[in-house]
Amino acid sequence: MNQSPAQPPFDLVIGLDRSDAKADLCLIDVLSGKRRHQTIATAPEALATWIAKLCQAHPNARIALALEQPAGNLIPFFEAYSWLTLYALNPMTLKKYREAFVTSRAKDDLRDADFLADLLLRHHDKLTPWAPQDEKTRLIQQLVYQRRAVVDQRTALTNELQAILKQYFPQALDLCGEDLWRPLATTFLLKWPTLQAVRKAPAETVRRFYHALGSRSDRLIAKRLDRIAHAVALTDDDALLSSFSLRVQSLCRQLQVVTRTIATYDQRIEQAFKAHPDAVFFANLPGAGPALAPRLLVAFGSQRDRYPTRESMQRYSGIAPVTKQSGGKCHIHRRYCCPKFLRQSFHEFAGQSILHCRWAAAFYLQLREKGAKHHTAVRALAYKWQRIIWRCWQDETVYEDRIYEQALRRSKSPIISLFKRVEVGHNPAKEQPTKTS
Repeated sequence: MNQSPAQPPFDLVIGLDRSDAKADLCLIDVLSGKRRHQTIATAPEALATWIAKLCQAHPNARIALALEQPAGNLIPFFEAYSWLTLYALNPMTLKKYREAFVTSRAKDDLRDADFLADLLLRHHDKLTPWAPQDEKTRLIQQLVYQRRAVVDQRTALTNELQAILKQYFPQALDLCGEDLWRPLATTFLLKWPTLQAVRKAPAETVRRFYHALGSRSDRLIAKRLDRIAHAVALTDDDALLSSFSLRVQSLCRQLQVVTRTIATYDQRIEQAFKAHPDAVFFANLPGAGPALAPRLLVAFGSQRDRYPTRESMQRYSGIAPVTKQSGGKCHIHRRYCCPKFLRQSFHEFAGQSILHCRWAAAFYLQLREKGAKHHTAVRALAYKWQRIIWRCWQDETVYEDRIYEQALRRSKSPIISLFKRVEVGHNPAKEQPTKTS
């Protein structure tokens, strides 16, 4: 016999589906079951007016509001009202719930608002209310997220610059080094945007330029000077050279601004991380460093009850695999629906830990010799690291390699026998033959 769903601890349930210009609302009175719909603008002034009227109409009511993520502009707005219980739902949750009743997959904003309210009304006990992190954690969170966005912008500009240089000045890819966003490359191209321009410069001038920008290898400078002296221009068409030069110089100036912005982010992240009370638990992780330690802190946050078990963190972050079993068939694959930046943080940390932690290198080597590919082995290592970090985070204990290696010896772990084959600072898979699957 089916049990009826638990009575929601709310008097009013609201579903909100938004677009850029408007938000459609479905309001359900829990006691009477009556529904009504509204449409409001999403401008802050309109939202403030609506929520003031809502508070006035329901002064003592327990109100819950469900909306679909991502809603970066609405969540900070609504979380300021403590009397409002906010639920930020995964878009996939709403999609699957809608398709359970609308097999044609037709959708519109008003019906989605209705489904959001209905989902919260009927399944509130399976949903987790939105709980913002404390101010110090939110600061680091926003800094590392925005830094990643700026790094992606730098990558896009670099790729665009590289593509343009290949069209008229391919020698620049050798003369400027591998990273076109670095000061040497951008300054070089602003000074000499064409092969014709750099060939007019005296060799000693070019040599002094490289020295001033930090390239001090006489052998490398001589090689570059020889490359300039014997280079053949791809084109001498003034129309192409002048137009491409302007575009390249524009990209170089943008890259200089973006690079300075990343440096500013790094400074602010370092300051905010040092001021966080939990920083010590992540700063000492082998291989985390100034870039990954703040990202790991943000991944866990400061609310210990957010991840009551290590498995909850492993599933949410996307590191835990997904098992699909039906009858006699069982298929295991990596998790796709997860916060990608969060998963990437753990994956990158696990990869760095191989170079800084003996047991991590041995664990990675063991998997590679069993036939695992690089990223598969790194994900397995990240899975193991999450269990360790979660325990330290919950107990507020600083991780130590020595203590964990002692635990491995007590349990007679097979990776102990591989310690003599790994060396800190070296990737064991590059120095040991691996089995092929």
